[in-house]
Amino acid sequence: MTGTQNQAGPELTQKLKRVGILSDIHGNLHALNAVLEQLDSDNVDQIICCGDVVGYGALPNECVETLRSRNIPTIAGNHDHAALLMTDISNFNEIAKAAVLWTKKVLTEQNFEYLRQLPLTLRDSTNNSFYVHSSPKEPGEWHYILTMGEARTNFNHFTEQVCFIGHSHQPFIIENEEGNLACPTRPEIELRDGRRYLVNVGSVGQPRDHNPRPCYVVLDYEAKRLEIKRCNYDLAGAQQAIINAGLPRELAERLAHGM
Repeated sequence: MTGTQNQAGPELTQKLKRVGILSDIHGNLHALNAVLEQLDSDNVDQIICCGDVVGYGALPNECVETLRSRNIPTIAGNHDHAALLMTDISNFNEIAKAAVLWTKKVLTEQNFEYLRQLPLTLRDSTNNSFYVHSSPKEPGEWHYILTMGEARTNFNHFTEQVCFIGHSHQPFIIENEEGNLACPTRPEIELRDGRRYLVNVGSVGQPRDHNPRPCYVVLDYEAKRLEIKRCNYDLAGAQQAIINAGLPRELAERLAHGM
C-alpha cells in the first residue's frame, strides 16, 4: 500500500523572515544535532523537515523526539512509511530493507504514532512555499526528480514560487523562468520575481553527492536569498552507533564517502 492519507497537508500561516529546511535525517542523530546547532546560529525563525526522519541510522527514536521537542513541522518520507509497513518495501535493497525492519522493531509506540500521522505535503501560502518529500506530482508514490524533464513535469504540480523536496539525497536548485529551466551551480542564489524554483535540500543523515557533510538550506525571505549549506559533525560517532546497533556495517562505511 502506498501512502496517500493527508495528501493535501496542513498550511503554515506565520509570516517568516528566515527559514531552515532539512530532509533525510535517517536516524543520524549526530548529524541532526549539528545541523540544528548551525540553524540556531543562523537565526532562522522556523525549521521545516521534508521527511525520512528514520531508516538506515541507529537512533530513530532520538531523531523523532528531537523534532517533536522542538515542534518542527515535518512531512512523511518513504522510509518513515516503510518503517510502519505503510508502503511496499519489496523493491528496497537488502541493506535498506534490513534497516527498515530493525527500525520498525525499535520504534516506541509514541514515535510510531507520530510518524503515522505525518502529512505528505506542507503548504505555506503566506510565504509562497511548498514542501514535499519526493515530488509534487503524486507525493505518496515516492517518485524521484533526477532529470530536467521530470522537473519540468513537476513544476505543473505546485503553484508557489518555491517547492522544497528531498528523497534523492542530492541537493540542487532548478530555476524556471517562463518555462525555461536552468540549474545554477553556485550554492547561493537570489530569488527573483517572475521566476519559480524547485530545490532539493539534500540529506542531513546520509548525503549521496560524494560529500559526507550534512546538507540543508536556509532561505531569507526578506533578502530573497537562498543558500545550500553544509556543516561538520561527529561522523565517527554516527558510524559507531550503527555498528553498536548491529545494523549492516555498510551503512556506517558509506557515511564517510557521501554515497
